[in-house]
Amino acid sequence: MKGDFTRETFDRRLHYTRVLMQQGRVQLDADWNEQTAISQHHVRTLAADLIGPHGGPAAACGFALIRDPAVVDTLTDDLGRPLSAQRVDELKGRMKRGDFLIGQGRYYVDGLLCECDTATTYGEQLGYPFDDATTIEALAGVDGVLVYLDVWERHVSGAERSDLLDVALSGLDTATRTELVWQVKVRRGDGPLTCGDYVGLARERLPLLRADARLPEEDLAACVIDPESRYRGAENQLYRVEIHRGGLARAAGEVSGGATFVWSRENGSVLFSVLQHSTDGDKTVLELASPGRDGRSGLVPGERVQLVDDASSLRGAATPVLQVESVNRDVLTVVLTGAADGTGSRPELHPVIRRWDHDADDPDTSDEGALLVREAKSEDDGWIELEDGVMVQFPASTVDGSPNYYRTGDYWLVPARTAIGDVLWPQEAHGEEQTPRPRTPDGIQHKYAPLAVATLAADGTWSVSSDCRAQFATMPAAF
Repeated sequence: MKGDFTRETFDRRLHYTRVLMQQGRVQLDADWNEQTAISQHHVRTLAADLIGPHGGPAAACGFALIRDPAVVDTLTDDLGRPLSAQRVDELKGRMKRGDFLIGQGRYYVDGLLCECDTATTYGEQLGYPFDDATTIEALAGVDGVLVYLDVWERHVSGAERSDLLDVALSGLDTATRTELVWQVKVRRGDGPLTCGDYVGLARERLPLLRADARLPEEDLAACVIDPESRYRGAENQLYRVEIHRGGLARAAGEVSGGATFVWSRENGSVLFSVLQHSTDGDKTVLELASPGRDGRSGLVPGERVQLVDDASSLRGAATPVLQVESVNRDVLTVVLTGAADGTGSRPELHPVIRRWDHDADDPDTSDEGALLVREAKSEDDGWIELEDGVMVQFPASTVDGSPNYYRTGDYWLVPARTAIGDVLWPQEAHGEEQTPRPRTPDGIQHKYAPLAVATLAADGTWSVSSDCRAQFATMPAAF
């Protein structure tokens, strides 16, 4: 969640039940965000315990794979009104070309409520195509593919959703939101799959990160400042380390590819709404809605930014990290070196540019403008300095010899505090010393549920061999 937060404090292992306000005390966003997280955890856990890993109410079970065009005539919109004749014709046309309809209704995945409010098809989902192997054209003739739900939470701010900004406050940025994203996706196998194959969608092992505050070796050698000074920033910060390009870390001797990451001292919350997008040769020219809240949250030449929109975010795409070439604050335009592959050219997809804070001249900068993930073989090597003494380390896997797999969007949060000159990070005993404990990502958490096993024939018709959805009966009224 890329908001302007102090930190995230919820930990289910502490078993807190409430956050209690005290009179005359300073109020922190972290306290009240934790109360929301506590309540959310209880409700979702209860739903998952009662329903199971996934399921829908029998009377309104959603997400059926509908392949009969005649069903379109019976559908309604999110207000319960019949679909327009134009929309009916559009849906029927798509289904005749091999698309399928996603059934309206509700479904729970690990306690998360997924609602399909209005008729849509697989190919109409924002973010489609999710990969080249699962386009409608590529699925034709493939026997026994698994249709499943991918569910996760996405953070959105006023820069991405203008309706969050109240005109009575002149568009002042206040609270942000998280939205539940559900995506109907398809998995192919070497042969026909079964409903149970959805369990293989979850990663068996998550990558790890350590964080610490320390002086680089060259500063210690030069005795620049007291070695006891660790975090040397002038302000409290919430650092965000986020995987940009997924995959395995670049191996020794390789000159291209490999997982990359970006980082922000403001939790990735510095972003700007894009009003217009154009290109000038090999440069990207953007008109912005605002120059930023203040000078600290503005843009200056040389900084790194990433252009994203709804489609790229929902696809989990690692769009290029570009460099700011120039900023014209009079007309609110910014020129970026390089092209953004068409991302951000459609205003209805809420395009924004997000500022990242790594040095553009860092020797570990990859071909896409992000930093290379360098894995450490021991606790003492492979530390990467972000700034002001804040260091991170990606430990190599020690499990069965398999390498870590990094996914675009994996992130870790590192609070840094001036009062203690250190970062807030869990420690573990290592001999007589305390060392930073490796942690799995703070997000993004994806949950999965199987919907159907189906086959798309060469003539564009779908056949379902198994409906994988679990259904439960609703409790009857007491009177």
